[in-house]
Amino acid sequence: MSLEERLKYAEMKARHSNKLRSWYRKPWGIFILIISAIVLLIIIISALYVNNKIKSIQQEQAQEYLTEQRDSYLRAIPGYSDNYYLGTNNPQVTIVEFSDFACPFCQASILGVKKVGEQYGDKVKIIFRDYPLHDNSIDLAVAARCAGEQNKFWEMHDALFANQDRLTITGEELNSQIVSMAQSLNLGLDLDKLNTCLTEKRYLEQIRLDFEDGEKLGIQGTPTWFINNYSLTGYISEEKLVELVSGLIY
Repeated sequence: MSLEERLKYAEMKARHSNKLRSWYRKPWGIFILIISAIVLLIIIISALYVNNKIKSIQQEQAQEYLTEQRDSYLRAIPGYSDNYYLGTNNPQVTIVEFSDFACPFCQASILGVKKVGEQYGDKVKIIFRDYPLHDNSIDLAVAARCAGEQNKFWEMHDALFANQDRLTITGEELNSQIVSMAQSLNLGLDLDKLNTCLTEKRYLEQIRLDFEDGEKLGIQGTPTWFINNYSLTGYISEEKLVELVSGLIY
């Protein structure tokens, strides 16, 4: 190529340099790239939002399902036939108490239970369920149910809580102590039948079922209350329990 031809080619290249530039370096190409980047960013943000929304909905649905299952389960258990109760069979307020005869907070809650039973006996049903957590709790729970065989459950219930500090041993010695206590308090029990029942640990299966129900309901300690399916854990004063129940009476 001659010098003159090279000069003409250089002039032509200079005149057409704008046309020869890559498309993405031209104004309209840059504009397309900016718009594409914005659209891609919107798509990514939208996808993240939708994904989070789906997860949130799934979590809500799972929580609703668990709540429905729990409430359904809870509605079924108050009618459990092997549990003792105070009050009426057609209550406006149902109180399910998971308790432990060796638990000091359960002992402190007795006054509230008695007060509600006396004041609203024709409107409430107070169901006692075992949730034994201490070394001697199961034996004490067996003792209450053994007394229940002779229609003295609540008398033994009160006596066990009233003498909680004395009933701290386990095994046969505890059984002997319970029989002696029943005799000294004149609970009106056939002591031989009581002793036989205690020795046989006759009601372990019922106590186990109570405990398993408590675990299914997520109980963390005693006392735990379900008042018309609303759960509370811990000691409730006499005044507070009466207040809660009175607010539900209609």
